[in-house]
Amino acid sequence: MADGSREFEAIAEHYGTHELTEDEITAAEPGEQVAAESVMISTSLRLPKPVMDEVRRRARERGVEPTAVMREWIQAAIADVDQPVPLSVITAAVAEYQHRRAS
Repeated sequence: MADGSREFEAIAEHYGTHELTEDEITAAEPGEQVAAESVMISTSLRLPKPVMDEVRRRARERGVEPTAVMREWIQAAIADVDQPVPLSVITAAVAEYQHRRAS
């Protein structure tokens, strides 16, 4: 079992730092294509401590993980203006607005 664990860790490390090619994505499940938009890529991000503290605080308020909040913000920042804004982004904006008004 230890060998399988090491193999799994090696695979996880590789795909944590490498994106899949289009061929790898389409071959993920035989006979079934995976949309590139549904493939999640892990990345490392360095932020100043006060910024990350604020991200964690906002995530705690919403009951989600900090990475979920950051993913929403990044997606909203690069979203096509002709596409609808995700409900989670709108909800987060409303919660932040209400919090600021209450302060």
